[in-house]
Amino acid sequence: MGDITAIIVTFNRLEKIKLTIEKSLQESFKYIIVVNNNSNDGTSEYLDTLDNNRIIVKHLSHNIGGAGGFNVGFDLALKQTHSDWVVCFDDDAYPQKGAIDQFQKLSLDAEVCAVAAAVFLPNNKISIMNRVRNNPFKSIATLFSVFTKKQSMYLGEEFYKSSCNTQIDSSTFVGFFIKTTIVQKIGLPRKELFIYADDLIYTLHLTSLGYKLLFVPSIRFIHDCDTLINNDDVYHPIWKVYYTYRNRIEMYRMSSSLLFLPVTVLQIVPWLLNSKFYANKKLYIKLLFLAIKDALVSDFSKSHQQILAIVDENE
Repeated sequence: MGDITAIIVTFNRLEKIKLTIEKSLQESFKYIIVVNNNSNDGTSEYLDTLDNNRIIVKHLSHNIGGAGGFNVGFDLALKQTHSDWVVCFDDDAYPQKGAIDQFQKLSLDAEVCAVAAAVFLPNNKISIMNRVRNNPFKSIATLFSVFTKKQSMYLGEEFYKSSCNTQIDSSTFVGFFIKTTIVQKIGLPRKELFIYADDLIYTLHLTSLGYKLLFVPSIRFIHDCDTLINNDDVYHPIWKVYYTYRNRIEMYRMSSSLLFLPVTVLQIVPWLLNSKFYANKKLYIKLLFLAIKDALVSDFSKSHQQILAIVDENE
């Protein structure tokens, strides 16, 4: 399978990045790239103490989000490591012991260009936010099956328990392996997306071009994530609402083709109903409609500082 470089993006999670690096060093990576999004909690100082020729640290001058961080990390991997594969994951995630050796043992068809691992929470439950999925809009038959609930766009628990591998359409960036030659062909992750759905958009783009993405349940990653509240579609701090819905609409644009506008319109009502989960409902709705407006006109120009300023003005 060749050499593998890990790409990890971190921001203000000192204790978690310590564990992630500890677990990663136990695996057979050629290099471990850590992109530090201008952390101010001691992470920068900790990373500077690391003395290991397999670790490459890139300190950024400001926070450019997970999307920007992975953009930088992929670029570094291509230019500096000469690895055959890269695998990316968050600073609160890590490969289960032996996962990379398991990957190295795979016998893949030549057309397989990317692999998605099975991602679990520390309690061994499937990580909901990292469930691999298929594009429900790729055919009329698929859409009808999802609409009639005969089939889910998400792979069910039985796929995670199976010893068989399954071709899928998209995955998140936790435990996502891709050949560096393919990254050179299709480009880097879109840094302007900042956070959320950048990974789904990237992998949907990959498979829409005809490249094969395989879900391999025998390769397991752990994600010690607390972003979602009780696994509801609720995000804290509230500024995350803007990126969630703006980028989700961009994902619909990529995946649903001619159905893009009706699919987006149908989502607005349930999104509005989610306001009940937020103390500042007025601010939630303001961020939601700003996200919808910017997504519909493909405006990804707003800086993170601008979004934070809107939140500060309305809290």
